[in-house]
Amino acid sequence: MNTLRRIIRNELDISESDYSSLFSTAILERDNKSLLAAVLAALAAKPLNLNDVIHFVKFIEQQTPKRHLSVSARAVNIVGTGGGLATFNISTTATFVAAASGATVIKSGSYSYNSQCGSLDLLNHMGFNINQDEQSLERMLEELGIGFVSPKMYSPILRRMAISALPLTLRDLGGFINTVGPLLCPFHVRGQICGVRDFDFIDIFAQAFAALGRGNSIVAWSEIGLDEFSAIGKSYFARVNSCIDREEINPNDYGMHHTDLNQLAGGSPVINAAIMESVLKDPAPSAAKDTVVLNAAFLLLLAGTHNSLFDAVAHAQVTLASGAAYRLLHQAIEFSHDCAAREIA
Repeated sequence: MNTLRRIIRNELDISESDYSSLFSTAILERDNKSLLAAVLAALAAKPLNLNDVIHFVKFIEQQTPKRHLSVSARAVNIVGTGGGLATFNISTTATFVAAASGATVIKSGSYSYNSQCGSLDLLNHMGFNINQDEQSLERMLEELGIGFVSPKMYSPILRRMAISALPLTLRDLGGFINTVGPLLCPFHVRGQICGVRDFDFIDIFAQAFAALGRGNSIVAWSEIGLDEFSAIGKSYFARVNSCIDREEINPNDYGMHHTDLNQLAGGSPVINAAIMESVLKDPAPSAAKDTVVLNAAFLLLLAGTHNSLFDAVAHAQVTLASGAAYRLLHQAIEFSHDCAAREIA
């Protein structure tokens, strides 16, 4: 209980062993539901703390180590913390553009927590089979260059926490877990874009990526309040490699001159699905399309297919104009059901 008190006080010198002991007692021992609820509530209620982030992720990975896929050496991931402006599913849409442009992209994500429509809500509405097994995920990544992490692929510790929190739910208590969700992808990847909902989170997550040994990562925040790169206003980001470099990008420098935030607005899965189809299919320029292009371009940089952001932006624009990303969307939906049929057979 002393460690819990120190967490509540937001102390910065709690040891890894103290964190591990508290998490083990609260999470692994099934008769400690009240302690688990107290720990989750404390982590969710106080300001985000780098040590809390690092040691929680380390604890999860000690219980369930990250796995390698056949494509891990070349796969990149994009996911955000959520909690920013209510937009359409920008990172999910960018995933299709980047994959159609030659990157291998594995998308982690979740059902809605801070928004009306999480990535899994969107995919489920569009008819995607989101309950694939790991072999099916690998097949899709190998054949289409794109894949989506199923909820059942995450650490069983997270499911145990959800069950142990009953009759409350992780929606009630899980603000901290949702925030650190981008760090909980169960697979090794070559690189990752992590969008954050607060400017101050850039440094916290960049330092967490560095401490966890995850180079070739980018942590991004847009000044209009997006947890991703935006074609409206400047975006600020940190590149994590052997050191942490802090940078900013002005979309005007890439020919993107937009001011209407309404063009990025989203809503229910029905609305967001229609927006994604339009972005991938409609040739008309828009803030939505250029925002998707920027995020896809940074994925291409992490994947190593391009060395210049200007070249990556141009390639993503050509991909969109060709309809290749739109075709990939529907190929992936069909492929997910082919995989499901094979699993049953």
